[in-house]
Amino acid sequence: MIVHKFGGGILKSPEAVEQLARILADAQRPAVVVVSALNKMTNAFERVVHAWHAGGDPEPEMQLIRGFHYDMACRLFSDPDPAFDRYLKPLFNSLQALLKDEPPRMFDKAYDRVVCYGELLSTALLRTWFEEKKLPYVYWDALDLVVTDETYRDAGVLWDETCRKVKGKRKKEKGDELILTQGFIGRAVSGDTVTLGREGSDFSAAIFAYCLDAEEVWIWKDVPGILTADPAEFDETRKMDELSYHEVIELAYFGAKVIHPKTIKPLQNKMIPLWVRDFWHPEGSGTRIFNLQAQPPTGPVFIRKRDQVLISFQPRDFSFIVEGTISEVFAQLARYRVKVNLMQHSAVSLTICVTADMDRINSLIQTMLPKFRILYNGDLELITIRHYTQEAIARMTEGKRILVQQLSRRTARFVLG
Repeated sequence: MIVHKFGGGILKSPEAVEQLARILADAQRPAVVVVSALNKMTNAFERVVHAWHAGGDPEPEMQLIRGFHYDMACRLFSDPDPAFDRYLKPLFNSLQALLKDEPPRMFDKAYDRVVCYGELLSTALLRTWFEEKKLPYVYWDALDLVVTDETYRDAGVLWDETCRKVKGKRKKEKGDELILTQGFIGRAVSGDTVTLGREGSDFSAAIFAYCLDAEEVWIWKDVPGILTADPAEFDETRKMDELSYHEVIELAYFGAKVIHPKTIKPLQNKMIPLWVRDFWHPEGSGTRIFNLQAQPPTGPVFIRKRDQVLISFQPRDFSFIVEGTISEVFAQLARYRVKVNLMQHSAVSLTICVTADMDRINSLIQTMLPKFRILYNGDLELITIRHYTQEAIARMTEGKRILVQQLSRRTARFVLG
C-alpha cells in the first residue's frame, strides 16, 4: 500500500483535480489518498473564525469560500448544482448552523471547530468527482479515525487508539479501491474536533502509513523534490536526490517548509520510505527519504523564517540565569504555547527567538513582567544554514545587522535585523 498526500497549494484548479486523477490511475493499488483544504482555504477559514470569535460577521468571508467551491464545481461538472448539493451543500449548512451559535471562549477550540471544514469540503469535492468519473473508492472520515488529546490547534495523536481504529476500518473494507480521507484533522477523546498544526496533512499521511504498515508515502508538491532552499525565497536551488530521516528531521525542525516536522519520526520507526515528488511532472525522480546510513554531501542548505521576534528576559532581582530561572520561563512558554525557534543565554539574560504570534507573546510578557525586565525586537528574520561554508554565511549576512549568531559543527543560525 502507498499513502499519497496532496496539498492544498496544488489543488487550486480543475486541471489540478484532473491531474490528481491521472496520478492515481497510474498508482499502485490499494492506496490511501490524504488531501488538504483547497488552495488558500485554510487562511480563509481562519478569517471566518476570527470574525466569529470576536462577535463580528463571518458571512462576507463565507461567501468567498462558498463561491470558490461552487466555481470549482461549475468547472468540473457538466451539471454543477446537483453535484454541489451532493456532499458540499450539507457541509456548508452544518457550518452555517455552527456559526449561529456562541463560539467557545477558548479561541483555539473555536478555531478547530471551524477550520476543519476546509479538509471536509476538499474531500467532498473529490468524492463527487470520483463518483462522476466512476472511479472506485471508499471514504474514510479522519474525524472518526485519528484520535488525539485536547491540545487544540496542535493535537497530540493517541497512537494505540488511532491504530486500532484505522486497522479495524481497513479490515472491514479490504479491496483495491482507493481510500480517500483528510489530512490535518482528528477528534479528541472528548469528542471535539481538533487540528494537528498548520501544514499538518503531511503528518496525517505518516499517521495512516504507520497504522497500515504502508510500503511508502508519496507527498506531491509543486517542486521537483526537496531543494537546498525555498525557491520562493532564493534564486539558486538544487534538488537533493536522497536524504536520511535524521537530516530531514533537522531541516524540518529548523523551519524548512517542505515537510511538516512531525512527519518523519513515525515513518522512521517503521522504516517506511518517504518520497517528495513533482505533482505536474510525476515522471521525475523526486527526493527519497529513507534509512540512509551516510548522508551524501548536499552543499549548504538555506532556511529563512520571517516575522520573528527576539525577546530577552532579565531578572529584576539581578539574579543569575540558572536552571530555576530557565524552567520558570519555559513553564510560561509552555502555558501560552509559544514555540522557541532559537535560545541563547548569558549570566543575567535569557534570549529567545519566536515567530510573531503577538496574542500569545503579549500574554506571555504580561505574565512575566512582575519578575523580569523584558526587551524585544520585532520584524526580524531567522536564517539557518545547514552544512554551512564561510561563503554561504557571508552571502546571507552581508549588510545585515546580526543580533544573535550560533555556530555548531554542521549548522549556522543568525537572527538578523
